[in-house]
Amino acid sequence: MRISYHISLLRLWISIVLTGFFYCISFTTFSQKKAEPSFRDEEDGKFDLSDWIIDANGFVPIPLLITEPALGGFGGALGLAFLNPVPGSPPNITTVLAGYTANKTWFIGGIHTKNIPEKGIKYRYGTVYANVNISLYREIPVVGEQEFKFNFKMLPVFFEGTKQLGDSKWRAGFNYTFLWNRVGYNGELPYFVPAKEINSHISMIGPVIQYDSRDNVFTPNKGTKVDFSYTISQNWTGSDYNYSRLNIANYSYWPVSKNWILGLRAEYQQVFNSPPFYLLPGINLRGVPAARYQGLQTALTELENRIDISSRWSIMAFGGLAKAFNGFDDFGESDLAYNIGTGYRYLIARKFGLRMGMDVAFGPDDWGYYIIFGSNWLR
Repeated sequence: MRISYHISLLRLWISIVLTGFFYCISFTTFSQKKAEPSFRDEEDGKFDLSDWIIDANGFVPIPLLITEPALGGFGGALGLAFLNPVPGSPPNITTVLAGYTANKTWFIGGIHTKNIPEKGIKYRYGTVYANVNISLYREIPVVGEQEFKFNFKMLPVFFEGTKQLGDSKWRAGFNYTFLWNRVGYNGELPYFVPAKEINSHISMIGPVIQYDSRDNVFTPNKGTKVDFSYTISQNWTGSDYNYSRLNIANYSYWPVSKNWILGLRAEYQQVFNSPPFYLLPGINLRGVPAARYQGLQTALTELENRIDISSRWSIMAFGGLAKAFNGFDDFGESDLAYNIGTGYRYLIARKFGLRMGMDVAFGPDDWGYYIIFGSNWLR
């Protein structure tokens, strides 16, 4: 599992709930029930969870590891999913999840997803209560960079709905997020934390546009996924803040050869006007702690190689560059964040094309290890 989804503290919890768990089962299909599901694949006899997932009788428990360096480097979560089959479509899913990490961060929440295939509609909604301990960093004149340790008590509620555009691979819709947030800090508040941001409410709404031509939602071999969103936070939406946020992302995959898959990731984020300090865009790279680099804008690119050394096992090599900056005039002066790493994957559910494994990544200030389900770039 990884902590991401654009590394604001709001998106921190969404990725915990969504990325490591939801996407690993959200496109599960059902077949007729078997008497005793096997953990061996009928084709090669290797360990495989495909039949266990298919024959889960609508209930799938999944334990998860949380390895995000910013949350202590180790933790665990338990997810319980209740699946209802939908003919010709991914199942409807209700998920509950709770977890705890080494730095005493904890959370509990739930998500419901629903598909209406005859109308081309998908939607999901959820909520969570999270008690997050995390450090933010700022440059102090003369002193240099300084670490500030915060506690955030958050209660977000979100909804997202999209509709397929004709028979194309495009979808459009909107999302809405409400966030109740309380900030804790030992001592006098840092200079970048206005008193009004200690207790605040955020209410954001905006359009979503998506394109998806990937051949597999778990571990793609080819295709492209594009995400665009623009959310607005204003007094008329019920928010304490007037600002907006732009997110653009592209994930592309190419089969260079039969056993070599090349992936390219590109992301851009920008906030306009004055968001609260804890919702500034941040860099999300393996090996770079969450919220380590923040700014009004972020730009990121990452290249990933998967080499299949057998029908089940693969090795990974990846590296990326990113910057967090405050205006294009500041781009050249801002710190360059980077990562380089390697890992492995095992095809754990052949019928779904789902691979899992572990990555080790090094950044400019730290390193981290990550348990990966599907693609590290799942969104």
